[in-house]
Amino acid sequence: MNPTIGKWARVRVGLVGLGLALLGLVICGRFFYLQVVLGPQLREEATREYQKACPVLPVRGAILDRRGLELAISTRVSSVVAHPTQIKQAERLSRELAPILGFKPKELKMLLTRASTFTWLKRQLTPEREAAFMGWAADADRKASAAKVSGRRDTDVVYLVPEAKRYYPQLSLGGQVLGFCDVDGNGLEGVEHQFNSQLYGKPKQCWKMMDARGRIVTSGEKAWDPEVMGNNVVLTLDRTLQYIAEKELARGVEKYHAAGGLALVVQPQTGEILAMAQLPSMDPNRYVQFPEMARRNRLLTDALEPGSTYKIFVAATALDANVVKPTDTFNCEHGIWHIGSKEMIHDVHPYGTLTVQQVIQKSSNIGAAKIANKVGGARLDQYLRDFGFGHKSGIPFPGESSGLLRNLRTARSAIDRVTVAFGQGVSVTALQMTMALAAMGNDGVLMEPHIVKEIVSPQGEKVEEFAPRPIRRVLSQRAAQQMLEIMATVTQPGGTAKDAAPEGFTVAGKTGTAQKLVGRAYSHSKFNALFIGLVPAEKPVLSIVVIIDEPKGAIFGGVVAAPIFREIAAQSLRVLGYYPQKELPKDKNLPVQAKGAPAPVKGIKGTKEVKVAKAAAAPAPPPAPNLAQVVPIKLEMPKEPLTVMPNLKGYTIRQVLDLLNASGLKCRLEGSGMAVGQEPSPGTTITPGGTCLVKFHSSS
Repeated sequence: MNPTIGKWARVRVGLVGLGLALLGLVICGRFFYLQVVLGPQLREEATREYQKACPVLPVRGAILDRRGLELAISTRVSSVVAHPTQIKQAERLSRELAPILGFKPKELKMLLTRASTFTWLKRQLTPEREAAFMGWAADADRKASAAKVSGRRDTDVVYLVPEAKRYYPQLSLGGQVLGFCDVDGNGLEGVEHQFNSQLYGKPKQCWKMMDARGRIVTSGEKAWDPEVMGNNVVLTLDRTLQYIAEKELARGVEKYHAAGGLALVVQPQTGEILAMAQLPSMDPNRYVQFPEMARRNRLLTDALEPGSTYKIFVAATALDANVVKPTDTFNCEHGIWHIGSKEMIHDVHPYGTLTVQQVIQKSSNIGAAKIANKVGGARLDQYLRDFGFGHKSGIPFPGESSGLLRNLRTARSAIDRVTVAFGQGVSVTALQMTMALAAMGNDGVLMEPHIVKEIVSPQGEKVEEFAPRPIRRVLSQRAAQQMLEIMATVTQPGGTAKDAAPEGFTVAGKTGTAQKLVGRAYSHSKFNALFIGLVPAEKPVLSIVVIIDEPKGAIFGGVVAAPIFREIAAQSLRVLGYYPQKELPKDKNLPVQAKGAPAPVKGIKGTKEVKVAKAAAAPAPPPAPNLAQVVPIKLEMPKEPLTVMPNLKGYTIRQVLDLLNASGLKCRLEGSGMAVGQEPSPGTTITPGGTCLVKFHSSS
């Protein structure tokens, strides 16, 4: 071999080897740069190509009544989202989608051209818009397949995502108590707002795996993921009692062409609110369509003058302080009492001498004022504040008013000290009045009002329970019992509310007719008609307040509000399991308590069951009632949902509701007592979700 040729061959081999070594170094360097230096960035970019992060909004927990019936729930709906930075033809896309989503093309284009990786286009579509969008997406896929378009399309980055929408299945029933939510599920009013932290779930993100064209291959999203669901709030409200209160209040408001009305039903021994009704009312599903007055809970946000209903608290103070006895007499000045040189107090009817009991029964302003004078300003001020007037009740509800109670200890004017005795110059909320009244029915112990019974997790575990809580003893048992006996005469012949007592029960109550303030003067044409009462009078199980705002034609509480009270009380007692006797004793109308009816709360220091006086036990027992008329037929619940309408004749309201609700049926109720008619008729085929009408009639 030529030595020269061999030398150049070795040089060429060396150069090739050096080149390969240098190439290897470059490749290794590039590999290091891409994997180590740019690795995290490139991995993030690659992930964005095949993964999409989508928000999963929390699902609010349900709001239930005391029997577990749904008042507020979350339903599954769809919303349209987009990834604007991946859209190439926003102009064309906005023209196609604008009529489907209810936008103008220019408005939609602004959303599609945002400098954002994610945006909401339309929240909570209606079923019609959702169907239209799905039809558009399917049509776009067919066109792309026919044109054999490959790669990612604009239609692939505009799609539907599921979320929860708040729905109130009972519509306006208890609307002002429940409140409402915004589109993101945040509570804005009522229970929804006050217990937002408990109801609101935990938001999270889910990842969707995409193919080369941007279509979803797999999704980490779950339907009603337990991780995002909030707790359920169980109220003390009873849906049936709420319906009764709203129905009867609406009838009264319509009858007297009133501006509105309020009704409140409370259990005296526990402080549990069973019904809160008001008119005008509000449907939380459409809350934006209602004025602010209808949206707020006026039973505890609005203060008003109580009128003559306030006299019972003045009389109770005098009795408890041993300043007067029920038989003590006061000169009522034949209807006109001069206070000083200019001021005077009038009675609607002129009276001479009245006992304390008659002052309440006849509702004498002058008699009440003289009782207040005998009590004294300092003592009366203390008792009224102990009853809960002048400060908030402590109910966990937003916007409660404390009312107005001037300091009677330092009041200089004589007229200011006495007008409070008949409810002028003082303002209270309906809730304050109901709880103060309930204290008389609870042996003189004032309870804290509460609207929430317990909070339960999505798995059914009890998270928090709100037990009845006594605040203080306001009256002795003796004084409370004396007041019940005095107030019972108001609804008897000679009283101001003969139409207040349901047949078969006695009522301890008080009427009121309060002039409304217009500007700085009392109106002579605008009034509030009030009736407050405890039923049954001997051992109260319900404390009820009814207020009618600006009735026309009649203005007195005994005429306007008392009949509404009677209907609410009669129907509520039957639902709770209390039935009247067919024939009543002359002096006491003792109800027959059904098995399982709620009993008074025990364990409060200084309280015990009130024993009936010996004089009441003297008369012979009344004849046994006709049980066929007053005792409901025994109900046997079917194991499976009903498919055929049963014969409901003879059942109570509670039995009818239990039977039909268990089968998914909605029912409208008319009247009270036992079922006497129904639509559809027995034997008709029925399906869940259907509606039926059941008519009731009281035979007592």
